[in-house]
Amino acid sequence: MRINALIVEDHALFAEGLVALLQQSDELNIKVLDVSKDGCDAVTLCKKRRVDLIFLDLNLGRVNGLDLIKPIKEASPKTKILVVSGYDNQKFVKKAFLNGADGYLLKGSKREELVEAIETVMSNNTFMGQGVQVSALLNDTNEGSGKGSGHQYLDAYSVRQRLTKREHEILRLITQAYSNKQIGEQLFISDQTVSVHRKNIMRKLGVTNTVSLVKAAQSLSISE
Repeated sequence: MRINALIVEDHALFAEGLVALLQQSDELNIKVLDVSKDGCDAVTLCKKRRVDLIFLDLNLGRVNGLDLIKPIKEASPKTKILVVSGYDNQKFVKKAFLNGADGYLLKGSKREELVEAIETVMSNNTFMGQGVQVSALLNDTNEGSGKGSGHQYLDAYSVRQRLTKREHEILRLITQAYSNKQIGEQLFISDQTVSVHRKNIMRKLGVTNTVSLVKAAQSLSISE
C-alpha cells in the first residue's frame, strides 16, 4: 500500500534531499503530499486528506515541533509521526514520545536506518534511532498518559531493536551479578569478548557504569 507522507521541515535543502531519497527508494512506496515549513497547515491537511506518515522536525522557527504532535494525533490518530531532528537532548526525546510520537531519528542517520524507521512505525511499533539515548526514557515513568507516554511500551521495544540476541543474553547475566569470566563460561566465549559486548551494550543504552546498566535493564524488565 502506498504511504501518503507529509514533511514538516523549515530547511529547504534538507527537505528536498529527503523528498528525493524517499522517491528514489526501491523498498518504499511513498508519495510526498506536501512540504510544510512551519507545520501550521499539518493539522488541516490531516483532516482533509489521508496522511499516513509525517516526518517532523522540532526546530521550526516560529513553531515548536513538539507542540504539533498532540494536535496532529487528535486530528488524525492513525497518522504516524517520525521525528527527524538534530537534537539528541533527553528532554526533547522524552517530550516527543510523551506527546505521542511514534519514532525518533537523528538527522545524519544512514539511508538504511531511515528505511528501517519508516517500516517500524508503519508496522505500529516504536522506533528509536542509533545515537538516541534510551536512558532519556528511563525516568519520570508516571509522566503523561495513554499509549504514547508508557515508557515500558517504548523502551522494551527499543532495546529489542538495539541489542543483538547475544547482547541481550549478556545483559541478563550482568543483572544477576555474573562476572565477565562467569558470563564467558556460561556462553562459551572469552571474557575479552564479553567485555566488548558489555561496552557495546552500555553505549547503546546511553549509560556509563554497571550500576546504571543494571538499573536500565531492571526498568526495561529484561533482568530475569
